[in-house]
Amino acid sequence: MAEGQPRSRLRSALSLVLLVGSLVYVGRLMYRDRAELSHAFGLGAGAVIALTLLMGVSHAQRTYEFTYMLKRLGVREPFVEGFWLTAAGFLLNHLPFNAGLVLRAAILKRDHALPYSSYLSLVLVNALINVAVAAVLGLISVLLNEHVETTGAVPVALVCGAILLGAFAVVFLPLGKLPWGDGFVARRLRMFTTGMGLIRGNGSGVALLSVLALTKIAGASVRMWICFGALGAHVAPLTAALLASATIIFSLVNVTPGNLGLREVAMAALATQLGASYAVGMAAASIDRVVLLGYTVLTGVPGLIWIRKRGPFKAPEVA
Repeated sequence: MAEGQPRSRLRSALSLVLLVGSLVYVGRLMYRDRAELSHAFGLGAGAVIALTLLMGVSHAQRTYEFTYMLKRLGVREPFVEGFWLTAAGFLLNHLPFNAGLVLRAAILKRDHALPYSSYLSLVLVNALINVAVAAVLGLISVLLNEHVETTGAVPVALVCGAILLGAFAVVFLPLGKLPWGDGFVARRLRMFTTGMGLIRGNGSGVALLSVLALTKIAGASVRMWICFGALGAHVAPLTAALLASATIIFSLVNVTPGNLGLREVAMAALATQLGASYAVGMAAASIDRVVLLGYTVLTGVPGLIWIRKRGPFKAPEVA
């Protein structure tokens, strides 16, 4: 939200209701299908280590995105500092009100005099690029899937296509010529216009962020393959890629803190469209979530300690 804007009590209440409702729903389904889901306890140490390492790689990619975007804003944040800051922020994003985003914004304002709106502008651009790349890969995965006619994946293809068209429309829409108001959408459009202008100022900026988004989806594909395999439901590479693309898209729709609960429900629904069991889809997403939470705590807590020791750090500006 913009600086000085009060928080919406309605949005906060709705987020809390969705979080509690989603967790109750997920817990009920997993308890009902506990016999089938007991296979998840057979996840070996090697699989846990592989999932954790893949999440570490994704974290490093997010850190590089973070520091790169800051360079486009004229400040330099050392990679190590950025690593712990993103770790702490990701942990706090599991609290209400996007606490992690607020923490990063506060640190950047203190250390670099960077306005919250400037940082949020590039965050919005990065989110859009991640969604667009995920939609492209998801669409390709569906179109090349030999079971597309029998598994009900056609609606998934239509959704991916709609997301892709929407992303292109937002990128190429002359937002600067639209009448601006002072509402929530208008403020976000202004921020997006600023961020897109900074990225377009460097011809390779969009390509670099797109490649990073693609590598993150590749890593998430391997994670999906491991999680479904732990339940005895081995998925094809194209199906894993589609599921990974969906996780990227769902992670950016931050309705509940960390999208906890809703992401698992959405993944289970998508799994049924691809011929898998609803319960297995939810269990696979839950395995990924549990390991992710473990990694988040292992890196987020040291990140918070690092930030506290960092004090009023002043990183050098970009020349």
